[in-house]
Amino acid sequence: MIEIDIVCPVYKQVELVKRLFGTISSQKGVVINKIVCPLTLSGDDIIDNELKSFLNKQYVHYFEVKKEDFSHSLTREKAIKEYCGSNIVILLSQDVILKDDYSLYNLCSVINEDVVYAYGKQICKKNNIEKYIREKNYGDKSFMVKKSDVDSLQLLAFFASDAFSAINREVFIRLNGYQGYDVMMNEDQLYSKIILDAGYKKMYVSNAVVEHSHKYRLRDLYKRYYETGVFYKKVKVFEQYKSVDAGLKLALYVLKEALKHFNILVLIRWLPDMTARYIGLKKGKRVK
Repeated sequence: MIEIDIVCPVYKQVELVKRLFGTISSQKGVVINKIVCPLTLSGDDIIDNELKSFLNKQYVHYFEVKKEDFSHSLTREKAIKEYCGSNIVILLSQDVILKDDYSLYNLCSVINEDVVYAYGKQICKKNNIEKYIREKNYGDKSFMVKKSDVDSLQLLAFFASDAFSAINREVFIRLNGYQGYDVMMNEDQLYSKIILDAGYKKMYVSNAVVEHSHKYRLRDLYKRYYETGVFYKKVKVFEQYKSVDAGLKLALYVLKEALKHFNILVLIRWLPDMTARYIGLKKGKRVK
């Protein structure tokens, strides 16, 4: 049995949180010592109090965060440093579903003194663009990334997702977490760079699986990629790396798969969807 803590920021979506906890309760091979939920207040007392009531019934440790103070990096860092005690911490998003009873075990079992950061496979059950993107980004083979791989992989070397990841807490604290960066996106990519620069390794674990599905509106996609652009503008350490045409390859992969499966809805959506992503990213990078 592996002892772990879980950190899962929560906000507004009570039913999603309940659904996630239902899948957490069935996990095998792990002893969950503590679950920590940074609770971002929505301003709606009915929703916020319902979330608090549910978390209290689950014996969850939570701390309140004002909406304007939430940070994808610093809020997680506070939870990991100040509230967790186990040496392995699982990071989750409230909208994932653990797909089998060993999802947590399979992910955290690779964490050691060398491999200090790992992320699992994400699948999408909706028959939309995201489904194909997940297939491309989360393959069937596990692999490890080390510092010497960065020259060939460039920006792809730092890909990870804290929707479902695991860290070595001792190393996280030793490296000073996110090293002072206050970011609203891509804290997982930032931490990948921090640990690889320090000589540690990162691993993708294909047999640790969650379902993670969205249905983004075009304006939501634009905003999301705008924030990603702001991240790259703010975190200058990534300027030296090339994207190796990852965005274009991903867009063409989605188009090819949609044509192969004659997915009319995806084909109709493809151009405006990819355009919203591209323009959002470009404008975010140009923000002053």
